[in-house]
Amino acid sequence: MELLTSILLTALAAGPALPAPDAMNAVVAPSDRMLAADLDERTRKANSFPNELSRLYGSESAAKGEWGDALVHFTRAARYADKYSQHRISLMYWHGVGVTRDPALAYAWADLAAERMYPSFVVLREKMWLSLDEAQRARALREGEALYAEYGDEVAKPRLAAVILRQNSQVTGSRTGNVSGKLQTHSPRPGEISPMAASGADMADVYASWRMNPERYWAVEDAIWKDGSVEVGPAGKATRDPPATGD
Repeated sequence: MELLTSILLTALAAGPALPAPDAMNAVVAPSDRMLAADLDERTRKANSFPNELSRLYGSESAAKGEWGDALVHFTRAARYADKYSQHRISLMYWHGVGVTRDPALAYAWADLAAERMYPSFVVLREKMWLSLDEAQRARALREGEALYAEYGDEVAKPRLAAVILRQNSQVTGSRTGNVSGKLQTHSPRPGEISPMAASGADMADVYASWRMNPERYWAVEDAIWKDGSVEVGPAGKATRDPPATGD
């Protein structure tokens, strides 16, 4: 929790960032922009899952340009093994949006996001690595050790599993596993990674059986990210002396 507290205090103390337009365009995702009705529906479905709810709030904040809040929400989601939120944090540090640009820390978050070897995240991680100099690589590895201790699957997955299993004792009614609907999709632009980018995956209602079983929950998430068609563009070359936020 100490690392999370430090990140949150840093984000709040920094105040609103003024990212360059190109940097902001590289970090914001089309799926961040939601109609009020869609946001309400997605909030209802995510309400009992802290990873999904914090990720959703992070996207909402990003759409508004409230990058300090976006970092807070994505960081909370990251504590529950949310790889997409870890990816979004890596982009914020890589492009200097909401934070001071830090390619080494960006790589550390990207490496964490790629922990389950989702192809799109692995490709982006490797592109970042190629742009780092030796000093940045050494620091990235040091930063990564601390991140894995707080946000790696070994410690983060059990947090979410505990929440899911606690819900099992509170839910009443049928758990027959009937699934209706499809995962919402959209066509990603080049370079975009989005949790909505996979098509044809079944979308369960709030208490569908796979969402109430931690192992099945992870299996569905893995299937979405490994089997979905997602394009990844260039991360952009990091400079040897990263500019301050807003330059």
